[in-house]
Amino acid sequence: IGGTFIDIMIADGESLRAIKVPSTPSSPADGVISALEDQITRGLIDPGRVERLAHGTTVATNAILERSLARTALITTAGFRDLIEIGRQNRPDLYDLFQVKPPPLVPRNLRFEVAERIDPDGRVDIPLDRSGLERLIPILAERGVEAVAVSFIFSYLNPEHEREVARILSSKLDLPIALSSDVLPEFREYERTSTTVISAALRPVVSGYLSRLEEGARRLGFGRSWQIMQSGGTVTNADLAGMVPARIALSGPAAGVKGAEAIGKLIGESDLITLDMGGTSCDVSLIRSGRIGTTRAGAVGGYPLAVPMVEIETIGAGGGSIAWIDRGGALRVGPESAGAEPGPVCYGRGGTEPTVTDAHVVLGHILPDEPLGGLPRLDERGAREAVGKLAGRLGLSVEETAFGILDVADAAMERAIRVISVERGYDPRLFSLLPFGGAGPLHAVSIARRLGIPRIVVPPLAGILSAFGLLASEVGHDYSQSVVRPLEGVHAELVREVAGKLCEKGKRDLEMEGIGPDRVRFSISADLRYSGQSHELNVPFPEGIRASGIDRDALSSLASSFHSAHHRAFGHSSPEEEVELVTLRVRASGPPASIDLRWDRGRSGARIAERPVWFDPDRPVATAVRRRGDLSPGEGFVGPLVLVGDDSTLVVPPGVEGRCDRFGNAILEVR
Repeated sequence: IGGTFIDIMIADGESLRAIKVPSTPSSPADGVISALEDQITRGLIDPGRVERLAHGTTVATNAILERSLARTALITTAGFRDLIEIGRQNRPDLYDLFQVKPPPLVPRNLRFEVAERIDPDGRVDIPLDRSGLERLIPILAERGVEAVAVSFIFSYLNPEHEREVARILSSKLDLPIALSSDVLPEFREYERTSTTVISAALRPVVSGYLSRLEEGARRLGFGRSWQIMQSGGTVTNADLAGMVPARIALSGPAAGVKGAEAIGKLIGESDLITLDMGGTSCDVSLIRSGRIGTTRAGAVGGYPLAVPMVEIETIGAGGGSIAWIDRGGALRVGPESAGAEPGPVCYGRGGTEPTVTDAHVVLGHILPDEPLGGLPRLDERGAREAVGKLAGRLGLSVEETAFGILDVADAAMERAIRVISVERGYDPRLFSLLPFGGAGPLHAVSIARRLGIPRIVVPPLAGILSAFGLLASEVGHDYSQSVVRPLEGVHAELVREVAGKLCEKGKRDLEMEGIGPDRVRFSISADLRYSGQSHELNVPFPEGIRASGIDRDALSSLASSFHSAHHRAFGHSSPEEEVELVTLRVRASGPPASIDLRWDRGRSGARIAERPVWFDPDRPVATAVRRRGDLSPGEGFVGPLVLVGDDSTLVVPPGVEGRCDRFGNAILEVR
């Protein structure tokens, strides 16, 4: 579910079919159920034959951003009540003297201390004060608490006290309780506490949403439980997603990157920059050597969220982003969006402010009689009038202003791509650009030219690629355990023991999802740093290694890999310095999803029309307009050309050459 459209992909063993319908922001689940019901009524889906239902959602993200969370209490070690408010000294902008920190997710009157202490070796130093905890129970009830987060110091080494708290509270209160030792058994108490609080505060919100979704699906006759995309790029069943909802905060964007990864593997493109431009925002990510970049230092709405996430840079530049003039007279675009309601002016739903989509309509890039997602004919006149109001204030023509809107949006996307590529030591000229989302292919050539990217790969159903990514994703879970000790002095037996326990937990969880132990795959890695550093790099063990196979040679190889990774990331390394093992990580996943990649080509036919299209502010150019489904495998084409589809529109400027490969991808060569 996006901010403007709901995308549905159906794989029936013979082909892939796509559906795009407007979102229902006030009640996201209703739009999904309504769209599925419509497909059943038309005989396109038989719910009794459906084997998988997978879903990517922004419900968790929106709840954090809008602070529509459950009233949550925090129980922590005596002396650490204000930890979540003190936070760290990091500043998003060093020179912003008027910076306002986001308020703590738990107000001070809902933060409680309990006497207890686990020491740095995991031993009990001060026993849990059970009587003090029991005195808190009536207070929690009186203050209308709806969820409880428990985060004790060093509980990641010994969860005994946190689990005792959960047992005592559960016997007296019917509330969701999140334990930091379950949510994030890692050091750094601030990030661990913040993530645990977010998980607790989201539980009632996400569980309620998923319950409505499952109830609606059962009413339609679907017998399968929903699978939910997690931020790290794997799917899990709805029950497990509801237990630790912090793990689905980037559910929607992660699905798109997984779809791009699948396309890259299909055509042999291992180095990709992905550009997911929808109606509300734009998400960019980088796939290097076939591997999606991940991070555990994410944040949503300014609140740390230290769970595995696909590494994505998000900006407020989508098709619905509103163009405006600031106090200095400069043209700006976004981050405010017209969304699905009322949407861009050209949608004819009451929008009055010009958007990126309106600019494309003015320039002829989007045909008024070829709208996306089942919308009625677009209002070209309304779009021109809206852009014209800005043009009058800027002293420019309507077309010049429309190009200005696109240039500002493109510049923002260029900066975002530089963050995930140039600023991390990667040259974008060595990558291919894979644009998707309803608006991505409209901007693909412009972005590629700005960054010197020589090749563009546009999937056949680019506007629905995030939904395809859901079907292409495997079931999986990520586990971690902080160790924090010098790598040279750590016993291989300890590493085997910790990694083995994480693998066993992965087997149990995947067995609950119907995946037998013999079908589970494990990926083991470690966070390492030089002694004295405050940040780590994640380094994988050799592919295919089992926990039982970790020995001293494997640890020495891990150290060598760390030195190489440090040099690649920062331009230097220090092999003579002591390396510290911080955290062990395991990803347990099921077999890769098997998807038939034959696409339903939908409508086809000859050239739709020839019409004037603006590619520069000087004059329009007579341009052929064709349907994407009309391209034959191996067929070449050259711009100027507009390729329209039900899910997205691809603009090919003059001089740009391309071809359709055997999978239906449009491959553009950009000079």
